[in-house]
Amino acid sequence: MHPAKTPVTSRGRAKHVIAVLVVPDSVALEVTVVHQVFGPRMAAIAELTGDVGSAYEVVLCGEEPRQVLPSGVDFGELAPLETLLTADTVMVPGVENPLAERPRSVVRALRGAAEAGARMVSFCGGAFLLARAGLLDGRRATTHWLFTEEFCREFPQVKLDPGCLYVDDGGVHTSGGIFSATDLALHLLAEDLGQAYAGDVGRLLVTAPRRPGAQAQFVKDSIRIAGEPALGSFLAWLREHLHEPLTLAGLASQVHLSERSLVRKFRRATGMTVFDWINRERVAAAKVLLETTDHRISEIAAMVGFGSAETLRRHFERQVGTTAGSYRATFRATPAAS
Repeated sequence: MHPAKTPVTSRGRAKHVIAVLVVPDSVALEVTVVHQVFGPRMAAIAELTGDVGSAYEVVLCGEEPRQVLPSGVDFGELAPLETLLTADTVMVPGVENPLAERPRSVVRALRGAAEAGARMVSFCGGAFLLARAGLLDGRRATTHWLFTEEFCREFPQVKLDPGCLYVDDGGVHTSGGIFSATDLALHLLAEDLGQAYAGDVGRLLVTAPRRPGAQAQFVKDSIRIAGEPALGSFLAWLREHLHEPLTLAGLASQVHLSERSLVRKFRRATGMTVFDWINRERVAAAKVLLETTDHRISEIAAMVGFGSAETLRRHFERQVGTTAGSYRATFRATPAAS
């Protein structure tokens, strides 16, 4: 294993410095991902592959000199926050409380690192910290799909794309749920050292250098506890009638509103157009049927209101990022009957 190139370094250093921000509720697994991908190989692996040493220096830093994480993990002494200001790359692992406010010192350090030219990276809920520092304003970004509503409400100036495993927007990189931290880390490794080397590291980790599909295939809205939004009873009625041919005129009549009033109230309540919401719900219903039944895709299309298999396929791939057949193979609860 030999890299095809070397990562950019600064300040006359021989190694590319990665500063990892550790806060009181950091997710330990994502801190470890950084070490596994960018740190030196374990001795037994290095002996067999010849991949000795590392082009990177990984430094854990934080506001406190030591931090025991909620999982009980203690990474030992931490470098001071100021380390972020001279790093080549700053990585913010996911956090257990993404909605929590952060100390001004942490926000200032992140902002200062970006102003100094560091490549900024977040995993999972770490995107909330970059957003609090204003580093995602006007940019495409992603985070864990479960927190989409909260993120969009708090940071409307960010172009959130919750369907992606990770987003590369110039010098700022964000990833989705916990295990997509590995996807983004391997992407950055390929950017720095070449795709062939990143592919070999993926083999050592027993993970694909590029996973098929996207984070969208893992989204399941029913996991969230349902609130009662405006138009709640109408949305419940809609879910029960997804299989029927629906028109805007018919829906407006159902709620005793003009079409224009329904369009306005619906967008205010859901953030979506009426038929974008209906298509999303039809795809969600199709997911359940793909996971739990042996119905053919053409049958499922009719059952959820798409009418044809082709229409289902088009909307499914657009929303989920993979085919209906691939989704079924990955997520069905029991093997299909022969």
